[in-house]
Amino acid sequence: MLRALLSTISFVVATILGSVGALICGAIDRTGDLVLALARLWSRVILGVPGVKLDVNVRVPLDRGRPYVFMPNHASAVDIWAVFVAIPASFRFIAKKQLARIPLFGWAMAAGRFIFIDRQNAVAARRSMEEAARRIRSGQSVVIFPEGTRTRDGRLGAFKKGGFHLAIDSGADIVPVAIKGSRDVMPRGSALIRAGRVTVDVGEPISTAGLKSSDRVAEMLGEPEAAPVASVDNAK
Repeated sequence: MLRALLSTISFVVATILGSVGALICGAIDRTGDLVLALARLWSRVILGVPGVKLDVNVRVPLDRGRPYVFMPNHASAVDIWAVFVAIPASFRFIAKKQLARIPLFGWAMAAGRFIFIDRQNAVAARRSMEEAARRIRSGQSVVIFPEGTRTRDGRLGAFKKGGFHLAIDSGADIVPVAIKGSRDVMPRGSALIRAGRVTVDVGEPISTAGLKSSDRVAEMLGEPEAAPVASVDNAK
């Protein structure tokens, strides 16, 4: 109970201070890189206080001079903090537009130049994906959850098309990322993070030509092949 209380307090305090710090960093550094560094520190605090141990396995060294489209599975809010800590590259999340409306937190994301998508507006969503492609072509990696939302049953869900189109349009390789254990430490609907171990397995970069990243993530999770790619675009 005490650890849960400390975890909640640290989350609130770290998020408020981190958001204010991000706004300051964003004013100093328009690239958003300082905000990303602060987000990594924020994530370590959020995971560390409740006792979440993070094991990271990067299967091959990534070329720091190349941008990638990272595609993690999504089972818990913990995945976001795990990705911030685990992925050894400068990147920006592609996030739903609703997050941008959260006072302080949303402003901090904007200061970090994260990319927001309005899934209810196909035209606006397409423009956001075009902006993401331009960022990638300029050397900026991005992270997108290809399932579109957190899994409800713990199994890897169908992958939507947006991330694949983004990789193809920008000419970037896809890096599959398998996250295990995040659902155990923070189940869907829970506001508390429990102590536990989370493993992040960063796979080898793969070309989009003739391959499905869902197969690779499923393999890394030790699951059967994921459901077919959803017919609805990821931005919807």
